[in-house]
Amino acid sequence: MDRRELLWKMTAQQFAAFDTQLYLDTHPDDVNALRMFNTYQKARMELRKQFESLYGPLGSDSVSDGSWKWVSDPWPWEREAN
Repeated sequence: MDRRELLWKMTAQQFAAFDTQLYLDTHPDDVNALRMFNTYQKARMELRKQFESLYGPLGSDSVSDGSWKWVSDPWPWEREAN
């Protein structure tokens, strides 16, 4: 999977998680929705982990490996990153 595809899949999972979160705000006892939310979050985190292992950190909230590299690469919205 290339950089753009990983970013697109992460965005899709994040959107699904956020949409489910909004639903859970009004239906907090819906166990199926909570299960879906957790599934989306786990998938997003796995994709992020995969992206960061291949292309470097996505943001300042990424786990550091001993150096502050996230500002060294092009930002995701810059042409060089796409």
